[in-house]
Amino acid sequence: FILKLTNDETITRKADVPSVEKKVQEDDKDITYGEEDDNYGEGYNDVADWNIGDPVPFKLIGTLPTNFADYDTYQYIFHDTLSTGLSLNQDTIHVYMASDKAGTKDKKELHGYTVNVPGTEEENQCSFEVAFADLTNSETVGEEVTANKYIIVEYTATLNKDAEIGLPGNPNKVYLEFSNNPNSGGEGDTGKTPEDKVIVFTYELDATKVDGEHTDTKLKDAEFKLYDENGKYVIVDADGKVTGWADNEAGGSTLKSDENGLFKVIGLDDGTYWLKETKAPDGYNLITNPIKIEIKATTVNDQDWTAMEGPADALKVLEIKVTVGSTTTSGNGDTESGIVETDIKNNKGAELPETGGMGTTIFYVLGAILVLGAGGLLIVRRRTDSEK
Repeated sequence: FILKLTNDETITRKADVPSVEKKVQEDDKDITYGEEDDNYGEGYNDVADWNIGDPVPFKLIGTLPTNFADYDTYQYIFHDTLSTGLSLNQDTIHVYMASDKAGTKDKKELHGYTVNVPGTEEENQCSFEVAFADLTNSETVGEEVTANKYIIVEYTATLNKDAEIGLPGNPNKVYLEFSNNPNSGGEGDTGKTPEDKVIVFTYELDATKVDGEHTDTKLKDAEFKLYDENGKYVIVDADGKVTGWADNEAGGSTLKSDENGLFKVIGLDDGTYWLKETKAPDGYNLITNPIKIEIKATTVNDQDWTAMEGPADALKVLEIKVTVGSTTTSGNGDTESGIVETDIKNNKGAELPETGGMGTTIFYVLGAILVLGAGGLLIVRRRTDSEK
């Protein structure tokens, strides 16, 4: 039938559709939240950076329609797609229901779902699915699900050797498939939400060994160990890609400068590291104190991934700060390649001991002895002259 509106009217939608959000956890940056409802849990948002080899935590947060109670059965399927730089850890998949996005209020474990790896979708096959055949069946699901709850999936995926360094990063996306026709009991007819995406970044350190006076001269066969703030020593493969971290120096990889003085560590999180020189090039002095390397990546969260946004909006600035003794130098890295670079200088010949070290104390003592000796000799000469 046709209605003629003679006055302004407010129309209230009878039913809505589910939505889905995807979040990734950042391990060492402070994440700022908005309202309480936008708190996804500690460190969770849209962008993170990690080491290759790290298990990266992800969270999928699905909502339900307001007319969920009208359905006799309700299909509910998360379709998740990982980039080639991320490997699913299937045994970490955890599904539950909560009253908040952080997953802390009224938390209840859910059952009655299947995990399909890879997903069964015919077109644009996803990496895996978490599928509920009937979310209304409390006997199989284990809890009574209501429209005001969030359905949450947590899991980890390891950043692997195929990870993209710098831009465009390593994206991970999800969409939700759901029943959309209560008149048919919820069977057969399904709809899809728009995709939501997060990005994981990782970076590369390029260090070049050079002569301290003639920096154009590159030095080969210098050897280093690199360790992080937790005292873990990096392990790399033949290409310099991070494969893990050892508990002690002996277990860490030896980083050796090549014919061009270069050695690389590929797949580093932003953070603070130390380079310890264990062998200097022939004819050069060993650097006795570890060199402090700080990699800082400025990333931007709260992305809604519209057509005007992309990875370049998520990774804005890449910087490096290098401290050798009391001298600190800074520079910018390249966000496109994800590379930060530094020269490490070695010197030849005798070096003065460091200020405040035992070496200077010895000089002071020797100097005092010489002064006293000279003074004593002067007194003896005067007495001798007076006797004459």
